[in-house]
Amino acid sequence: MIIERLEMRNFRNYENQEITFDGGVNVLFGLNAQGKTNALEALYMTATGKSHRTNTYQDLIKNGSNGFQIQLAAKIGDRKEQIEVAYSKDRGKCALVNGIKRDKISDILGIMNMILFSPETLEIIKGAPQLRRKFLDVMLCQVSKTYLYVLQQYQMIVKNKSAALKKSKYERKYDEILPIWNENMAKFGGRIAYIRHKTIQKLDTYMKQEMLRLSQDCEHSSIIYKTYTDVTESSDEAYFTERLRQKLEEGLEKERELSQCLYGPHRDDMEIMLNNMNSRLYCSQGQQRSLALSLVMAELRFMEEIRGDKPVLLLDDVLSELDENRQGYLINGLKGIQTIVTTTECDHIKKLLGSREMAGFSVNTGRVERVY
Repeated sequence: MIIERLEMRNFRNYENQEITFDGGVNVLFGLNAQGKTNALEALYMTATGKSHRTNTYQDLIKNGSNGFQIQLAAKIGDRKEQIEVAYSKDRGKCALVNGIKRDKISDILGIMNMILFSPETLEIIKGAPQLRRKFLDVMLCQVSKTYLYVLQQYQMIVKNKSAALKKSKYERKYDEILPIWNENMAKFGGRIAYIRHKTIQKLDTYMKQEMLRLSQDCEHSSIIYKTYTDVTESSDEAYFTERLRQKLEEGLEKERELSQCLYGPHRDDMEIMLNNMNSRLYCSQGQQRSLALSLVMAELRFMEEIRGDKPVLLLDDVLSELDENRQGYLINGLKGIQTIVTTTECDHIKKLLGSREMAGFSVNTGRVERVY
């Protein structure tokens, strides 16, 4: 996949801006708070329908405007694709694919494949479980419409069952409804757990290879899937479904007592280990950066394997967070991958790239100009 052109209208600090990208390394450089990250945010929204910085579309509107519009033109294999994401205070959200309006913003998922690596990516390694679940969900929704559908169904069931649990303390009619929710929860939850299990197995393999390469065979990583049941390499979908059905049946009274959905993949985690120790608790900042970098490269290889096409890599001011060895590892891994980088120091990236070509864009107060 190659991004050819991005257009932003009244988005963040951009009034009306068009950027035409090259197929290799593209560098957006300038002082802080000029709009570099805003451009990456717009790109990421055309792939996921969501901002990585806010949950509220209204935050994305340029001051004094009624709404924003983002358009992206890309080449995927032999075909051209165009995505438009727009929002206005009057009409709400809107998404178009090749000029055709879609029913939901989430319908654009899976058309453009992008991976974002930012300083916040480190939180996936050292932060709370919901950040690792989100990482898995965003990646899987980009490569699998089936996963997106199953996840949406499961989330709706959890929401409805949570409401029923609260009401069941006072209204006995919910005694008959809760087992129905549990049956559907087991069906969709078991499917989610199975897909995550198989995905983590592949990510683990790729991440091990990347971590060994980065550490020059000195450090060993692993990913352990933590869910509502014990997991073995051969656990299949039927196993996950049946185990969740049993958990829900056995734990119904406890769920009633606490008015919460206590069992299921909405409470999953994936423990990222380094040298057999939990990276959240025992790793240095440098080791955690290495793990985050290895995980992103593993994600890239996983998405390429599933889609048969390299995703676009978005790097938001991450080189400043890495030492020389990790910078070299990352730059060497970019060969053959369209990459869009933000930085305050363009000359440093030119030096890292050596003889490889790059496109440079100066970003200043919401204006982008190609300078080489």
